[in-house]
Amino acid sequence: MSKLNTADICIPHEMLDSWQIIANLLAETVSVPAALIMRIHEEHIEVFTANNNVAHPYHPGEKEPLNQRLYCETVIETGQKLHIPNAIIDPEWKNNPDAELGFIAYYGLPIYWPNGEPFGTICVLDKKENHFLQTYQVLLESFRDTIEAQLKTLYQNKRLQQLNTALKSRIQTRTQDLVELNYSLNIEMDKRRAAEQKIVFQQNHDLATGFLNRAALESESKILLRSTTDQNEKHVALLHVGFANGRRIQSKYGYSAWDEVLIEYRQRLGDLSAYDIVTARPTSTDLAFLLYSNNLDEDIQQLCDHLVETSHSEFSVEGEQLHLHSFIGIATSKDTISSSKLSKFAFEAMLSCKDSGHKFSFYSQDLSDIHKHLNQLESYLLQAIRNDDLLLYFQPKVSPVTHKWIGAEALLRWRHPVLGDISNEPLIHLAEQNGLIFELGNFVLRSAIEKASEWVGKVDNFKLGVNISAVQLQSPHFVDQVQNLLTTYQLPAQFLELEVTETGLIADEQIAQKTLTSLSQLGVTLSLDDFGTGYASFNYLKKFPFDAIKVDKSFINQLEDNEEDQEIVRSIINIAKKLGYRVTAEGVETQKHEAFIVAEGCDAGQGYLYGKPMPCDEFEASLMLKRTDV
Repeated sequence: MSKLNTADICIPHEMLDSWQIIANLLAETVSVPAALIMRIHEEHIEVFTANNNVAHPYHPGEKEPLNQRLYCETVIETGQKLHIPNAIIDPEWKNNPDAELGFIAYYGLPIYWPNGEPFGTICVLDKKENHFLQTYQVLLESFRDTIEAQLKTLYQNKRLQQLNTALKSRIQTRTQDLVELNYSLNIEMDKRRAAEQKIVFQQNHDLATGFLNRAALESESKILLRSTTDQNEKHVALLHVGFANGRRIQSKYGYSAWDEVLIEYRQRLGDLSAYDIVTARPTSTDLAFLLYSNNLDEDIQQLCDHLVETSHSEFSVEGEQLHLHSFIGIATSKDTISSSKLSKFAFEAMLSCKDSGHKFSFYSQDLSDIHKHLNQLESYLLQAIRNDDLLLYFQPKVSPVTHKWIGAEALLRWRHPVLGDISNEPLIHLAEQNGLIFELGNFVLRSAIEKASEWVGKVDNFKLGVNISAVQLQSPHFVDQVQNLLTTYQLPAQFLELEVTETGLIADEQIAQKTLTSLSQLGVTLSLDDFGTGYASFNYLKKFPFDAIKVDKSFINQLEDNEEDQEIVRSIINIAKKLGYRVTAEGVETQKHEAFIVAEGCDAGQGYLYGKPMPCDEFEASLMLKRTDV
């Protein structure tokens, strides 16, 4: 029998439709502009399927001649996966045709017919640097397996047609071949159904833990809320469990370690079959439990007690024993019959629960408590600002080469007899909630600029950094406020460094750009804080007139054990230096951290290796001792 020519096999429409779903799902899940399925021909390679949920220059039917060293052509030639995080900094790939279109990151796998002949590739491309997490690589492999299973089914069908033609004259001698082929076909169809079921599972579940994702949680709650009526004794409750130390654990030990903690937390809850309940992961650090019960109040109380008790138990992470600081917000179908509002109410209750210190709180109780204490909290903070009861602490910024103190960051502290010690970030958050951020910001700026003006004559080229909130950045009077304070205390603008996070930019980019441009014209140094944690950090460097960046401490913390973080930090520093930005590394705690940032040419380091945040008098004493250190 003649060999089956795979080049002549046409892909049916229903299979193309399923590939379109795969391409769109890949682009959405991996968050890239282009997800493609390519087909190789004798003299060219063809865009066979392309996602259509994001605009990009690749369209089905387009062909490119071979021998151009295209990404996909290389995958087919080598028969291996190809992973290019950033073609711009890779001499081997920077002149690639796809890179010239702006697609600098690529991850692709070969696709084969069942007879071993190459069909083409499945790949994703990004216009920004992308290391494509292991989770996404596994997802791409899963889709590749699905496509190959479909190709095998198609191939077997074509071969079956070929066999049927031949069997007209040799039916008796080839019956066994037909039986075996049908058996093989059934097996492949079972594999295809299994692969499709896997895709559906991945669409509705968090891949790291297996819990429902946020979209599936809302869909499930919508179904249950529809069944809740006055005649139905059952009601719905959503318990949103937030962990105050979740992000810290993520930052210190990595995302996979936190995933394992959440899985173990759920396992320790044991068998919950007595409840009609599902588990979900609405955010990377939180869990949620959707409860359907005709004895709602009692079940909620029992479940919350169980959740709190489990949180108090010890969890082992890399040999260290930890306790989870959990807070539970509760919303029920008595509050709303909207699934989106149910999620929102439970989340708000959890946030307010954190502020109040209660272990769990109902949405209605939460709102009542907020209104009850709002005026009192506002009075406390306003009184502290006006009486100068707030304190500024200072943490040094150090040259990692000479160990000379070249600057500092001003950090806010408040010691209140009722509320206790409140540090910089919670204090800013409280001020923003109570509308006192302008008074608080003015206090910090005034106090910091006053101190900086005293140090100008004592220390050479010493910059003092001040954190700026999103609310301050959006104020039309902020630039005038800074200029007036600089004039009042006669501080040259170049000795003031304003640190802005990505969240301060996204509220209104036009206003932020206008404000930062005016500050830059004053001569103030502008620094993009927590660099690398947002989704568009390098894009903001293009849009706004920053002078410096601060690499987020979450990357520095993992340098010793995480090669991926090493590459990320190395790339950030390399690109930033080429673009002319000064680079400060946060979270420098060990000699190895310092050796790394010195080797990569970092301008400054900040962290416990050089000094913790200190009260003003302690900092000044140390500064005077350090001013001549070389």
